[in-house]
Amino acid sequence: MEKGFINYFGIHQSFKSHGSHRHCFESCRRALAVLVLATVSVLGSMAQTPLNEEEVYQRLVERQYTDGYMEGTPWDNSHIYINTVELFGYPASCFTGAGCFAFMLDEMEYASNYEYPIRKIEGSYDNLPKIHVGDGVRLYGNGHSVVVLEVAEDGHTVVVAEGNLNSSVHWGRTIDLADPSNDFTYLATFWPEEEEPESVEVTISECEYATFYYSNSAYVVPEGVEALIVESIDGAKLSLRPLDGIIPAECAVILKGAQGTYDFLPTEEEVDAVGDNLLRGFDDTHLTEGGDIYYKLTVMNGKVGFYWGEENGEAFESGPHKAYIALPFDQYNEVKFFTFDIDNATGIDNIETATREADGAVYNLSGQRVSDSYKGVVIINGKKVLRK
Repeated sequence: MEKGFINYFGIHQSFKSHGSHRHCFESCRRALAVLVLATVSVLGSMAQTPLNEEEVYQRLVERQYTDGYMEGTPWDNSHIYINTVELFGYPASCFTGAGCFAFMLDEMEYASNYEYPIRKIEGSYDNLPKIHVGDGVRLYGNGHSVVVLEVAEDGHTVVVAEGNLNSSVHWGRTIDLADPSNDFTYLATFWPEEEEPESVEVTISECEYATFYYSNSAYVVPEGVEALIVESIDGAKLSLRPLDGIIPAECAVILKGAQGTYDFLPTEEEVDAVGDNLLRGFDDTHLTEGGDIYYKLTVMNGKVGFYWGEENGEAFESGPHKAYIALPFDQYNEVKFFTFDIDNATGIDNIETATREADGAVYNLSGQRVSDSYKGVVIINGKKVLRK
């Protein structure tokens, strides 16, 4: 009876199940049992560290100045590494690598905090998968391993670190994976699979306005809807600019359209990022940031507009995929809210100002006009007054 195992070169082989070879399978079974028990015990109490390319890069280059990993350090097939995370579907302690493969596996696990399983993505120089910092790459007909330190804008030229290059460690070689002579074989990655963005359903209420923010993709603006950014504050007016059919990823916008539900379709079409935009957003519920005074889209006294979300314009919790306005103090100009004229909305011209003229009118901290009998902190001629 023959069974398979993974040897220290990372190559699948066959052998008869006896002696020390069988011990490999017993060790794997024990390791798998330990792994299952450990996973069950810690799942509820420990979450994986979120992956960030800059932090992954910093962890990788730390090794460049660490004994045993510095430029020119001897490294050959006597260097053996045993996996501590799931690798290519094999549990911890069941996969060993030597030489360049050991260096790649060692660096990848270190860069990902020993927390993420490593999977294999088949590819070739004419069928390149998306490459991240920290990925491992097999080259030269599955004969050499490297770790990616940097990825060029073209998506296929990389700067790498590697072991067992002329029997030593080397940092900084540039390789074009799209060059057939490099014979790209497969990619090893700990980065989770990216989900394809789906269409987004947005409901615009009878007020005919809504807000929108998604970071995962650009989205096509459906027919009958206009997407606008807030470029600046002109005195007490919002200076708006409509976008040309596509909302870039990470761009918060105001949506204007008739009441109804609309489908926003993701697109891979390249579109320039929006620069000056006072609108901000998050993919989850989040405390507003990015300014000093904050406004949210709402309806108050029959008027739709941007009003303070909290007293004094302080930060408030903004909902997922919603946009808000963040103003620095030097643009605040004591404007408490901005409202839209729904009946005659025409983009930029539909903004009503909300500054407080010196007419003796009294307003509460939400910008609503109140009677003389109102008690508490009020605003009169732009100044706060405590009424008892």
